[in-house]
Amino acid sequence: MATDRPGIFEYISRARIEYRHGYRHAYLGDVVQPIVYGVQGALREYYGAAEGPPVASTLDQIVAATGG
Repeated sequence: MATDRPGIFEYISRARIEYRHGYRHAYLGDVVQPIVYGVQGALREYYGAAEGPPVASTLDQIVAATGG
């Protein structure tokens, strides 16, 4: 969003989280497809999550985002 001050940029992140079937679905801004967060590996064991396919955790997403 542009402001009336040159060189100033403002951005407001809009996110909605839904919890369904043991997974968090994050709807981010205008992106239609949600990001699905779950657990895998040692996190699955630590949290005692039910068996199922491995799904990237929030921590996995943060690490990937800062690297890119």
